[in-house]
Amino acid sequence: MQSADLELDALGLGSDRVADVDLYGAVKLWPYQHYAAWAEADPFYILSNGHRQVVCARYEDTRTVLQDYARFTSTKQPYPGTQGFYFFNSMPTVTDSDPPEHSRRRRLMAPAFSPRALKALEAKITLTVDEVLDAAQAKGAAIDAVDDMGTPIAVRTLLGHVCNLEEQDWSIFTGLVDAQRAAFNVLSGDTNAKQAYEVAWETTREFCERIIADRRVNPRDDDLVTTLVNSHDVDGKITTEEMFATLFILYAAGIGGLTVFPAWTLWRLGRHEDQMALLRANPDLLEGAMTESLRTDPSSYASIRYAVEDCTISGIDVQKGMPVHTLSASGNFDAARFPDPLKWDITRGTDWRSLTSFGHGVHQCIGNGLVRMTTRITLAKTLERFPNLRLADPAFRPEVVGVLKQRAPKSIPLLVD
Repeated sequence: MQSADLELDALGLGSDRVADVDLYGAVKLWPYQHYAAWAEADPFYILSNGHRQVVCARYEDTRTVLQDYARFTSTKQPYPGTQGFYFFNSMPTVTDSDPPEHSRRRRLMAPAFSPRALKALEAKITLTVDEVLDAAQAKGAAIDAVDDMGTPIAVRTLLGHVCNLEEQDWSIFTGLVDAQRAAFNVLSGDTNAKQAYEVAWETTREFCERIIADRRVNPRDDDLVTTLVNSHDVDGKITTEEMFATLFILYAAGIGGLTVFPAWTLWRLGRHEDQMALLRANPDLLEGAMTESLRTDPSSYASIRYAVEDCTISGIDVQKGMPVHTLSASGNFDAARFPDPLKWDITRGTDWRSLTSFGHGVHQCIGNGLVRMTTRITLAKTLERFPNLRLADPAFRPEVVGVLKQRAPKSIPLLVD
C-alpha cells in the first residue's frame, strides 16, 4: 500500500477525502487523539446536510487560512449546512469582517485592552478573585471550578470592571450567552432553541440602545461605551449598529474566554498529580502550566472562513463560497514542534505566541492580555489558598458546552479540604 493510501486509511477517509466524523459533536467532546492524528494531515472534507466543507488541522494550513483574508473571508456566506455559525444575526461585528472594516472596528476596542488599561484593572481583578474565593471557600470542601470560580470572576471582571455595568444588568448578558449556547451547538443550525435566543437577543439589543443613550448624557472616564459613543458622535468612526455589534461581541464572547482558561487549567492539574506537585514545588512554573493548558484546551475550538474564489489548500480543491474550518488546537499537537504532544508537560517552555489558541493574524483575540492576566491571578490565588486542591474524581471528563466555535467545560467539581 502506498504512503498516501496509508494516510487516508489512518484518517478514516475514502479516496474522495471525505471524513465520516462528527466534528462538532463527538470529536469536540474529546478531541485529543484526533488532534494528534490530524496535526500532520492534509486538509479533508466533511459533510453537512450533504454539502462538502473543508477542514484544516495542520499547523501551517491553519495559519495560512486565518491570515489570508484576501482568499478566505470572515464574512458569513449563505452556504448550506453552516447556519450553526450564524449566531450574530448578520450584525457588522469585528469577528465577521475583514480589513479595512475589521481594522477600524478593532482599533475602537483597543484602548480597553491596552497595557495601561490592564495595569489599572489588575488591583480590581485581584480583589474580585479574593472575594469570589472567599465565597467558594465558605461553601465547604466541595466547590466547582466553573460555577463557583470561573464564571463569577469572569462576569465581574468583564461586565463590572471593563464595561462598568451595574450588577442588576449582568443577567441580561449571562442569559444571552446561555441562550446562544443552546441555539447554536450543531453545524446545520437545526435546533429547537432559536426562539429563546431571539428573545434574549432582543432584550440585549434594547439594553445596549439604552446604555448607549445614557453614556451620551452621562459619559464616564475610562469607560469603553463612552469611548465608542464619542468615536461615533465626534469623529464619525463607527455607526450606531456597529456600536451595538461591538458591545454585543465584547459582552457575549468575552465571558466565555475568561471563564474557560482557568477552569481547563485546574482540570488538567487535577488529572496530572505529578504536574501539580511540580507547580507547587516551583510556583514560577505557573506560566508554563497556563501555556500548556492553552496548547491543549483553548476556549476557541474552531474558526470558520469562506473561500473568496476557487482555490486549493495543500492539494485539496476549495470552491468559491465553500466553508473552511480551522481547528484552534490541532496544530498544537504537531509532534515536530511539540514532542510527545499527548503528554501534558508544564516544563515545555512553549511561547504562547507560537500557538493558534488565541487565533492568528488580524483576528488574534484582542482580549488575550486580559484573559491571561485574570487567569494568572485566579490560579495563583487558588493554589495558594487551597494546598490540597484536587479533582473530586481523578478520572473526571467534563461535559463540553459552548457555541460551535467554543469548547467550554460545563462543570469541574473540586475538593479543597
